[in-house]
Amino acid sequence: MYVQGGDTVALTMEVSDHGRRLAESSGWWETFREVLPSPLLDIAELEHHATGLRSANTSHVPGLLQTTDHAREIFRQVVPEFSRSDIEHRVNHRLQRQALLDRSSPPAYRAVIHEAALRVPVGGPAVARNQLRHLLEQGEREHITVQVIPFAIGAYPGSGQTILYVHGSVPRLDTVSLDQSHGPVMVDAEAELEAYRLLLARMEAVALTPEDSRDFIHRLIADQ
Repeated sequence: MYVQGGDTVALTMEVSDHGRRLAESSGWWETFREVLPSPLLDIAELEHHATGLRSANTSHVPGLLQTTDHAREIFRQVVPEFSRSDIEHRVNHRLQRQALLDRSSPPAYRAVIHEAALRVPVGGPAVARNQLRHLLEQGEREHITVQVIPFAIGAYPGSGQTILYVHGSVPRLDTVSLDQSHGPVMVDAEAELEAYRLLLARMEAVALTPEDSRDFIHRLIADQ
């Protein structure tokens, strides 16, 4: 049973014997094969094998850094609405994705987040504060870097895009996942990968330093 936050009753996800065998031979994401779209499983598999991760988010906190309550509220707002079980499947999948950051040898992860994503009180003030505190805690970990792009920066390269760059064991295995309204889109052509590497580097360059980003998030918490 997966433990959920807030006042929502935990949902026990039953996994068939076939699903368990498949997960053991292929990966944990296979237990979701019959309940989630394939692109979500593809993202989990890419992250599982990644040697490094970079992301840029304008409107949402990146999934790998979301709290349980924040993630659940995001899924509640999807149109057309998800059923309660669909929401819990997606929340559980997201939490299992995050487990890669807790490995003994986790991939390095650099996240660039725009101020807009930090100021939206997803789930209400209490959930929003807990989410900001969680970002601070995660950003203190040696392998996780959190940078904020404040409104004061103005226009910047990549504005409005949600990007997840997954570094493979060799560069030709790199993949970019772009969050579109109809679902994630994968990009792996070298010319496009190079463009996204450059774009992310420029976004990281205009963002606050990790130290200044922590101070910025502390001020956001104090202002709430």
